[in-house]
Amino acid sequence: MFNRPFFAKYRGLTFEQKIIIKTVISLCFSSALACGKFAIGLFSDYGLCVIAVYTLALLAAKLQCVLGAKAGGAGFKRRNALVSAFLLLSSAVYIGFMCAALFIPREKAERGLFYVLMLAFISFCELGFALAGIFRTKNRGHFYRDIKIINFCMALIAILTTQTAILDFMGTENTSTYNACTGIGIGVFIALCAVFISVAPKLSVVGREKNSFVLADAGKNKLVRVGGLELVLCKSFVYGSYVYSAAFSNGRLNGEIVRTPSLWKRMNVVFKVLCCILSEILVFVWLAGRAALFVRAANLPGRLEKILKENGFEPCGAQTP
Repeated sequence: MFNRPFFAKYRGLTFEQKIIIKTVISLCFSSALACGKFAIGLFSDYGLCVIAVYTLALLAAKLQCVLGAKAGGAGFKRRNALVSAFLLLSSAVYIGFMCAALFIPREKAERGLFYVLMLAFISFCELGFALAGIFRTKNRGHFYRDIKIINFCMALIAILTTQTAILDFMGTENTSTYNACTGIGIGVFIALCAVFISVAPKLSVVGREKNSFVLADAGKNKLVRVGGLELVLCKSFVYGSYVYSAAFSNGRLNGEIVRTPSLWKRMNVVFKVLCCILSEILVFVWLAGRAALFVRAANLPGRLEKILKENGFEPCGAQTP
């Protein structure tokens, strides 16, 4: 009944290869859902067509990530720029749509239960694919991290779309302004994600973890001793600290920048369940803290190089994206 050789071959794939396959499958389903939303919009609400357009722009950005990851870094700058451009396009369309909803009065059309259930089903499916992509994708490189960011953006849009459909069906008053302002905020967040993706290769540790140095002036060396070095570059109790862990031998320092386990990974199951219950509140606090950590940890390889130069070391074989 099942193709055993196929599953055996799949189990033998690397983590990165499995992520690519899962992302491609998710892309196909998400594209089908967006097309379904576009089709529904043609016959009932042209606003859904706009929603489908910016969803497809996000999917195009994710497709560039998949192609870039499969290419193994070839043409990285071009594909990274395309990912950022598609995100900006999506945010521009989304913000424009929400501004129109805020400033241009629209008559509320009577929505039947079937329409609301169909729209909610599509949005929940999109949310499910987005959340699955967030949890199963690990930071194994710039494109994998970008996929995670895009999935989060899609999850936010799916939540707001479902909320809007349900509130309109219930006939709740004065929800248009609230939904529009929330949507504009999400659009601005997507634009900020596009900017982040554009500048991250020059500032983040990803792709520049491994760094090697050679001792050029032993008289300046007051930091490194025989055996190795554990140098904390950026300390964080919640998100995990960035540490340069290296071995020192024959005047050469070889190591990489690693991140210690975050508070989430160190917590027991009870506290994790409590955080999930409070996730609607904590997620924004977590995002703000994570953004602050990115600023604090900007260009850690450059900071590491400066510290070691002060101790008589010169870079040798440092990786760049």
